[in-house]
Amino acid sequence: MKRIFNINFANANPIWLAFLRCGICFISLVHFISIQPDFDTLFSQHAIVPPDLLHVLNIFRYQFFPSVYDVHIFLHPFTPVSFEQVLLTIRIFYPLSLLLLMTGLFSRVSAILSLLLQLTLLSSIDAYNYGVDVFTTIALFYCVVFPVGKVYSLQNYITKKRPLLTNHVKYLHVLQAHFCIAYFFSGFEKLLGDNWRNGESIWKMMHGYDTTNIINFDFLYNTPFFLIIGWGTIMLEMFYPLFINIKKTRKAWLTATIIFHVSIALFMGLYFFSAVMIILNLTCYYAPFITLSVSQKNVLPQKIEEIPAATY
Repeated sequence: MKRIFNINFANANPIWLAFLRCGICFISLVHFISIQPDFDTLFSQHAIVPPDLLHVLNIFRYQFFPSVYDVHIFLHPFTPVSFEQVLLTIRIFYPLSLLLLMTGLFSRVSAILSLLLQLTLLSSIDAYNYGVDVFTTIALFYCVVFPVGKVYSLQNYITKKRPLLTNHVKYLHVLQAHFCIAYFFSGFEKLLGDNWRNGESIWKMMHGYDTTNIINFDFLYNTPFFLIIGWGTIMLEMFYPLFINIKKTRKAWLTATIIFHVSIALFMGLYFFSAVMIILNLTCYYAPFITLSVSQKNVLPQKIEEIPAATY
């Protein structure tokens, strides 16, 4: 059994912490910039669903975090701040906190601020949220609880310090376990329905977006292609926890998973969701196995000098 699961995580490269921090912040910033043309349509007082009406609707269902309108209502008795001023403040400080976190300045504080502001924005447009928002929240939460600022951070460069980094592997195992469970139950849910087992979901995915304007897939109609890809997706996700943790199959399974998410981006237009999932997969099962060079050992935390180089 030990020969099968022969992945030496004890030698893991702590660069995965910086990879998680920089990757999720970059994607979140690009995502936030991409919605700026429609920002007022989504969040302002003249939004498609006005914030006061959305607030009333949220009363009738569980609201796990205050929205921009809730913050405005809370502050109004103490200061005559308008809704638009509250929204503008969040609009400025959210990307700023992401930039600080990405560069590694005041990492813990900027991670907390990024998470809180992201949750506030999500609660303000609850009806429009989807997978990318959930996994971005998860990634930012891990940036709060993991020591992401101890590796390749601007603060360490400015202070010329090499802080101790102990037991970073246990944080890696938590992240890996989380996504192994997520992939398994995603595949298990697909197995329960007919549309993935008979290939219908794959057919809809490849015909429901603008891809058909470039490629015509009708020649595959009488072939088992969609059936095979449907079952392949189920197997890829359900067996992810097993084969991604076997040394000999790790690279193949990681490659297949990345191809799966690239396909989602191309055929469904979910570019940011796919980007976030690829970043998290690379964080879990690629970055920890990057070989440490001598120059890296001189800039990474002191604890790393006691660890031999890891090979991918």
